[in-house]
Parts: sequence; structure tokens; C-alpha cells
Amino acid sequence: MALPPDAESHTEASEPQSYSFGPFRLIPAERILRRGDQVLALPPKAFETLLLLVRNSGHLMRKEDLMAAIWPDSFVEEVSLASKVSLLRKVLESGTGVCIQTVPKQGYRFVAPVTRTWASTPAGEPAHHLGDEPAPGVIRFIALPFRIVHGDEQIAFLGHTLPEAISASLASLRSLTVRSSMLAACLAEGQPDPRRIAAEADVDMLLAGTILCSGDQLRITAELIHAPAATLVGSFVCEAGRDNLIEFSDRLVRGIVDLLMLRLTEREQRVLAHNVPASARAYEFYLRANHVLRERTYENASTARDLYRECLDEDPDFAPAWARLGRCYRFLEKFGQEGRQSLEAAKWAFHRAFALSPDLPIAHNLYTSFEADLGHAQDAMVRLVRQADKHPNDPELFGGLVQACRYCGLLDESIRAHSRARRLDSRIVTSVAHTYFLLGDYQAALEWYPPGSRFYMDLAVLAATGRDVQALELLRTRPHPGGPFPPAIESLRFWLEGNHARSIEIAAQGLASLQSPDPELKFYLARQLARDGATGYALSVLRGLVNDGFCCSAAMQCDSWLQPLHGLPAFQDVLNEVLHREASARTAFQTAGGNQLLP
Repeated sequence: MALPPDAESHTEASEPQSYSFGPFRLIPAERILRRGDQVLALPPKAFETLLLLVRNSGHLMRKEDLMAAIWPDSFVEEVSLASKVSLLRKVLESGTGVCIQTVPKQGYRFVAPVTRTWASTPAGEPAHHLGDEPAPGVIRFIALPFRIVHGDEQIAFLGHTLPEAISASLASLRSLTVRSSMLAACLAEGQPDPRRIAAEADVDMLLAGTILCSGDQLRITAELIHAPAATLVGSFVCEAGRDNLIEFSDRLVRGIVDLLMLRLTEREQRVLAHNVPASARAYEFYLRANHVLRERTYENASTARDLYRECLDEDPDFAPAWARLGRCYRFLEKFGQEGRQSLEAAKWAFHRAFALSPDLPIAHNLYTSFEADLGHAQDAMVRLVRQADKHPNDPELFGGLVQACRYCGLLDESIRAHSRARRLDSRIVTSVAHTYFLLGDYQAALEWYPPGSRFYMDLAVLAATGRDVQALELLRTRPHPGGPFPPAIESLRFWLEGNHARSIEIAAQGLASLQSPDPELKFYLARQLARDGATGYALSVLRGLVNDGFCCSAAMQCDSWLQPLHGLPAFQDVLNEVLHREASARTAFQTAGGNQLLP
């Protein structure tokens, strides 16, 4: 990624709070240099010289540019600049080796690795309430797809999957908040501009790179850039054979950790170790499978499943592959014809992932939806609350809490989890639209329903708010009622057309043929049965949902489509059981520390 021409120009608003290198910390606002607790005295012009060099670390600063910036209104000889550099070398090089490199006849370059730390609220911006920003010291990071500058189709998959794998590894670190590869792909279109990406993705650091292939050799060049100021923090060049992709990923991850001077706990070091397979061939299968699944279809999931299997044949102890294989099996079981065998295979795959790496973030995040659908939403909720203590800056974890809390009937907590996820990643998509639907806030449900995946809920909202004609017109523009909700779509269509008997028949067929655990789908079908007049059947479905771990007391009491059930003799008993389950879940949430996590 090319830096803009004015990369060296800085405004006060983009100035980091401090620069750290070796044992030193440079604090521009206070005009001081610290070494540990000791304040080192520097003359004003020496401090300005150091600040300019550190701001542009890694870049050549020409003598004439330095002199013009340090003595803007005076004529000075080069010896004045040389004396300031000499003084700085005496101060710095006793603690961290060579920091300032002389480029003969041209200028100077600051060569020590520099870590920049920004204040949580930039100058000139209004202060946010506590909790509106990531914790102090947390670095927000995004890895853009790498550009293939020379190579064949056989390495094209690396452009997306290599930075995605790097992001997945770094997501296990408490000191980083990592943006999704999906967002990175959107922002990388055209000619990426670091400052634009910083604003749109709300990030501090971005990784950009190129891949060059020459025969059997690959050369990857990557740059770590401070995005708000568009300044280079550091660069990496890795060369290895095409059959050794592990080396690229591992060296880049370790290089980023070192460059940002991140201090890893023993647990984080263990998780990073499990993110690297023992076999280069296994890693290639893994990356290819990830590439195939960028578009999630039944055919692609089948192909990815086979690639993950080949990966694990090469290295049975590679935990991320087990976690992703578990998701493949679940997808094939839920949306295909795989049946019970795939369900059991998914359980085993996730079991292996956790056995190998208990704290692996991707395993926890991918398992949540599966665990909730299996009737264990409370277990999923408690697990994620406890996991958040280890990964407090993982937006996907809080996105999973949105669903787990909703299934437990904790709708306020579900919305708070969504808010936390959005504070960590303003572009993350969660399932909070379903939470708002259960609350009866249909306008919010529509606002948070992802535009790219609109399929059923927008129709349900229109129907629930009396806009039947509009709902029917919209439904008829859909290509066909396929996807995860065909019975619900078809049943709704017949209801809108006034054919209640056929609507009941379709809903009943959908419930009878449902092979895969999907309590939320059952809830939507129960609503339609109640609206069509099949009240007894609808209530029996809601009673079954209690055993499926799905609680919906708010909807049972307030949803107008479920009001016909209120007069049934057994309704209060079912509602009381749901309220009891929700109270138990709330106690478990509080005991696990949920109120402290989501105040």
C-alpha cells in the first residue's frame, strides 16, 4: 500500500499519546523522554529532533527537511543538526543499541522499532461515556487482503486466506481488537487509503501486503501502518518455498507481536502455538478450505469439509481446523441432507478443538450457535461470559452472546451484548434483529436486519404491523422461498393470501420434517399456527421450546399473533415454566459475572 505524499505531516489530533522504543517512552504533550521512572533531560531542539525522527521511524529524514522543521526562522549549518543527533545517540544508545542511522550525504533514519499509543479520545473530539471505547492500551487492527502482483491461479487463494489466518491468530490476544476479514475485503476495493480505512473501520493499525511468485518460491512483503496518520510502523519481507506456507504466517504474526511490543501471557503463547500446524501441507489444505468457504453454499461446504479432513489427516492436532470442520458438518446437517451422522460429527469436531486448545477464540465463537440450537443456550451463555475475561476485546464473542442470551429469554442482556460488540467493531453483524422482534420493537428489528441477508424477518415485521399488502408484494419479488426458512415463508405467503388451512398445513409439514435442531425457526412457525387459528398446536410447540432451551416470555405475553393462546387453560402453566427457566438463566448469568461484563 502506497503511503500518501503527506505521510510526514502530522496534526495535533493525530499525534499519539506516546512513542515507546526499547526502555524509552517519548511523550510529546509533556515534552519529556522517560526511561522507566527516570525523566531524561533534553534541550528543546534535541527533543524536537528526536520527535521528528521517531514520528517517521523507518523513513529517511533529509537534513534540509529536519533543519527547516527545527529552525524554521533561522539559518543554521549542518553542524547544528549533527550536534543534536550526537547528543541523542549518547542518551539513547546506552539503552537500546543503534537507534539513529546516518545515511551519508542525505540525512538520518530512526531504525529502532517504535510502538505508538493513542489516547482513547483524540484532541478536539467530545469525550465518550466510560465503556464506549476499547480499554486503554488496546490496539484496533485490520489485515487487508494481500495483492497478488505476480503469480498463477494456484496461489490466488492466499490473497484473502493468509491475512485472514493472521487475523484469527492475533484475535486471541487481549491487547488487540481485530476487525473481520469480511470488512477488510470491502475496504480494500479500489486504491486503499489508510486514513479512510482508519475512519471507516475505526482502527489504529492496518496490515497490507503483496505476494510475488517466481517458480516454486514466494516472496511476501507486508507493511504495518498506523492508519490514522498513514505512517509506516514497520515492514516485513518473507521468502520461502510454496510448500512452506506456515513460515509466512508464523513469521508475520510473530513480527507484528514484536513490532507492537505486545507482552503475551503464557495462555496466549499456548493459543498461538495451537494456531500453527505441524505440517506445511496441512496448512495449505486449511487455507484452501477457508478460501472455498468465503461463499457459503452447500457445495462449497462439502468441498471445504473434505479439505479440512485432508488437513487433519496431515496434522490431527491442529485445533483451528477441527473448529472449522465442526462448522462445516453443522452447516451440511442443517441445510443439506446429511442428517444425524453430520450432527454427531460436528459434536466430535468441536470436542477435539476444545480438547486441543481450550481457549481458542474461533472454537468458542463457532460453537455458540451450534450449542444454543442443541438446547444448551444457558451453557453457551455462561461459557462466553467466562471466556470474555480472557478475550474482552473479541467482538465475535459478544456477537455470540447476543444469541445465547436471547435463547435464554434475557433480551435486555442480549441487546447489551450487541452494544458491546458494536463498540468493539462498528461493522459487526449480530442477530440482535431477532431480539428486537421478540420484544415487539419491530422498527428496531428492521433497522438491525442485515440488508444483504433479508429473507424472512422483513416480511414478518410487515405482517405483524398490519401491512399485509406490502408484505405480499415484497414476498412476490423474492426469487423463491428457499433458504433456511422455506416453511415459514410459504406458510406466511398462504396466510397473506387468505388461505389459512394451507398455511397451517405448510407450517405443520415444516415442523414435522425438521431434522435439525432449530428452536428459533420453531418459534416463528408457532406464531403463524397461532395466527391461523391452530392454537392448541401452537401452544404445544411453545411448550416443546422450553425443553429445547428457547425461552420467549416477552413474546408470549406481548406478541399480538400469540394472544389467541392466552385463553387456553394450559397457557399459564407454559408461561410459568418459561418464566422459571428465564429466572434460572438470569441467576446463572449474574453468578458468572455477566452484569459486570455488560453493565
